[in-house]
Amino acid sequence: IVNMQGDKNLISIGRSSHVQAELLTFAHGGCIEVGDECFIGVDTRIWSASSIHIGDRVLISHQVNIFDNQTHPVLASKRHAHFKTIFSSGHPGSIDLGERPVTIEDDVWVGCGAIILRGVHIGRGAIVGAGSVVTKNVAPWTVVAGNPAELIREIPEGER
Repeated sequence: IVNMQGDKNLISIGRSSHVQAELLTFAHGGCIEVGDECFIGVDTRIWSASSIHIGDRVLISHQVNIFDNQTHPVLASKRHAHFKTIFSSGHPGSIDLGERPVTIEDDVWVGCGAIILRGVHIGRGAIVGAGSVVTKNVAPWTVVAGNPAELIREIPEGER
């Protein structure tokens, strides 16, 4: 767990959850909530400058990246200034990174190597295929995959 704000209350992990990942909040903001009975795999990184909520019984495989922000300014001059600040005095306490919260509901499975981008809401019981790039909301009880992730199929009642 890496918290660039130094406030341990900004990251919470529910009971019986196993986190083998890096959970990162930025100096200017961010919080990460992991529900109960979750697993988050090795080499996964969750990057929050706003808020990332992960429900209960969520399986996030290894090498997944989840972002609620753009990580750096889009404008080249601001991006360069951002890097200079990071190298000289650490992450800035005030910066606009286009933050938009991410929500992952209960019983979701995120396959290895997936990337979930800012503003995405993943519905209950959904499955994100390995290597997918999720750029838009995912309906409950569906399987999405690809770059960008697209609907593969709905999960029938008997498989839930």
